[in-house]
Amino acid sequence: MEDNNKKNKNRKDTQLLTVEDIIREEGARDEKNKTRIISMLKPEIDIAWMYPDTLYLHGDRGNVMALVRYAQNLGLVPKVHRIDLGSGDFNPLDYDILFYGPGEISSFEAVMKDIGTYTRSLAEYVAYGKVMLVTGTTMAMFGERIRRFDPDSANGLGETIDGLCMIPAISEEREYVYGNDLDIRAEYGGYSMELIGTQIQMADVEFYENTNYSRFGSVIYGRGNNGQDGIDGVVYNNAIFTNLLGPVLVANPWLAVTMLKTAADLKGIEIPNDNPDYELEVKSFRLKKQFVEDKM
Repeated sequence: MEDNNKKNKNRKDTQLLTVEDIIREEGARDEKNKTRIISMLKPEIDIAWMYPDTLYLHGDRGNVMALVRYAQNLGLVPKVHRIDLGSGDFNPLDYDILFYGPGEISSFEAVMKDIGTYTRSLAEYVAYGKVMLVTGTTMAMFGERIRRFDPDSANGLGETIDGLCMIPAISEEREYVYGNDLDIRAEYGGYSMELIGTQIQMADVEFYENTNYSRFGSVIYGRGNNGQDGIDGVVYNNAIFTNLLGPVLVANPWLAVTMLKTAADLKGIEIPNDNPDYELEVKSFRLKKQFVEDKM
C-alpha cells in the first residue's frame, strides 16, 4: 500500500510541473533557451498593428483579421497589439509581425516623426529577417522621398517630403487616384505564388537597382508601381512592401500562412497544425482570376 501511495504521489508531482521546473530539468539556464522552451509550450505570435487610427484606408484592417484567423488555424496563439502615435517605448523587436496599412500622404509626416523614435530598432527588425507587411500608398513613406502634387503649380509639382529611406524608392503623387485590379506573380519565403487584389494608388513609385532588395511581384495584370516597369513593390528579407489591397491577406491566405510560418520559425515555434483550410478562398480566387483574364 505504501508503494502505491508513493507512485501516486510521484505521478501527481509530475503533472504539476511548472514551466520553470521543465526549464530546470532540460538544463536550460540562459535566457535564450528559456524563451525558446516557453514559446514551444505556448506558441504565441505577437502582431503589431501599426497606427490603426491613422493608416486606415481601404478596409485593410482585414489583413490583421486574416492573420488572426490563420494563426488559429495553424494552432498558434495570435496576440494583436495596437500601436498608435505616441505609444512611447515601442520596440519592434518585441513583436513577430508588423503591419502598416495604407494611409493618406498628408498623414505621413506625423507617422514618420513617431517612427523616428525607434528607427534604429525598426532597421534591426528588418535586417534580422523578421516579418513586416506594408500596403498601398504607405509604401511610399518608406522610400527616400515623396514629391507632392500641387494643383496651383504650373507643372503640378509641389513640396518634397523626405521619407524613411528604408527602401530605395522615390514617389510622385498624381493628380488623379488610380484604381483597378492587380494580379501579380510573387516570390516570398522560398515560395512562388500568384496573388490577386485591388490597387488604389495615389503616387507612382520608382525603385532604384539595389542588390539587397528585389521585386516583390511581377505584374500579370494592373498598374503595379508605375504602369511601366511591370513590377509591384519590393521585398527585403521578410519585409514586404506592396500596392496590393483587397485586403491582400484575406484574398490570398497562402501569403498570410507563409508569413505566419516564417514568423513562427524565427521564434523557434513548431507549427502545431500545418494543414490550413482555405477552400472557400481558393474558389473566390478562381472567380477573380477569370474576371481579370476576361479584361486582358
